Amino acid sequence: MASINISFQLSNAKGLEKIIYFDGLGYNLIIHPTIHGEPLLTSQAFYYLKNLDSIAQLNIDISQPKLNSTQIEYLIDNYLFEYSAKNPKSKLTTKVDEYAYWKDNIHSLYHHYDQANTGALVVDKWNDPTVIDIQPIDDNNVDFSDWCIPKNYTKSIIHEYVLKMQALLDKKVMLFINPNEYRDGYMGKKRIFDFIETPLDLYQAEKLDNIRRINEEDELIIKSSYSSDYDVSIPVERIHCQNLYNPLLLSYYFAGLNAKNALNSFVGFYNVVEYYFEEAPTLLNINVRFEKEQLKAVITLLTNHLEIDTFLKGQFFSHYTELCNDIVTSSSINIKGFDIGSSDYINELARWLYEIRCAVVHSKKTRRGQITAVFEPYSIESNNLNIAIPIIQWLAILCIKKDYSLGNGRTSL
Repeated sequence: MASINISFQLSNAKGLEKIIYFDGLGYNLIIHPTIHGEPLLTSQAFYYLKNLDSIAQLNIDISQPKLNSTQIEYLIDNYLFEYSAKNPKSKLTTKVDEYAYWKDNIHSLYHHYDQANTGALVVDKWNDPTVIDIQPIDDNNVDFSDWCIPKNYTKSIIHEYVLKMQALLDKKVMLFINPNEYRDGYMGKKRIFDFIETPLDLYQAEKLDNIRRINEEDELIIKSSYSSDYDVSIPVERIHCQNLYNPLLLSYYFAGLNAKNALNSFVGFYNVVEYYFEEAPTLLNINVRFEKEQLKAVITLLTNHLEIDTFLKGQFFSHYTELCNDIVTSSSINIKGFDIGSSDYINELARWLYEIRCAVVHSKKTRRGQITAVFEPYSIESNNLNIAIPIIQWLAILCIKKDYSLGNGRTSL
């Protein structure tokens, strides 16, 4: 069946080094590495996966209902939330600050390539009835079969360049070196290149960039046109989704996920949890008076002592005792460490997170005449918040899923 493929830029997608296939919400989505920016003059012989950005490719069959930009972003956000819940260290989002795409004027004779730095003459002599003729000057061997005119000139040059560079991959020299105090001696043949990671040649990178469908394989083999020794295997991760979550909570969640510093990240995730401050006590049929008690009620609604213990041990096994250490703030007042010996992790977690929250959102020098704990933005001390980020993120994930189970998700895009 015919389909339309639409590309979407992502944030924090560099170095993904895998393909992610999403399904279950009516429209399939593929996230894969890409060579952004339509390289023409900047085409390279080789690319490394760890340096490539990634994009989302949405596949829409022509028989399916069309989606507007808001619906598409919401769809992708639901997919990426499920991915984040399974891969909490990932920061993939649709929230992009610096755009890599551009829109050319279809009537202009020049369209842009090389991240919009190069204007290339575009003339479709086969399909544009206004084109009477186009002929090369000083080079009668050029065939203008490609409507991007420069490609008719660059194709053979780039192809020869790639072939010559590929031939160097196995190039060796005879080497004789005496040993010294820093290294062993060597006598024999030695490759001129040594790879930590097998590079993708230009043609492999273009194949990867043009992925539109994924079959049932667990890995995608991008074959080298030079030698099978340089085939590149890329793992495929599959995420099946069924739920459309509360868009407001997703917005708060991705604000936390996409934040560039720990303070803003904490606030974004905390806002998700805070959403239930009024409702959680009602659902639990308890009375509360203060915000710390509201936070405790939300935590009680979402989890229990044993689950908190299991999560903390899973996250902090190698440095579990760091939770016990006081968190140094930007003032002379520090935040008491998490008591891992407590018999009531719900109460202790509420106390710990609330004290962190106050130090993050308030800038009061004193409270009732006493110096308070505060975090100065972009200070060294603000990095100390990183120990709390996985925990508040975990609670935010639980809260979004709880909100859905309470009937507050959506049934359609």
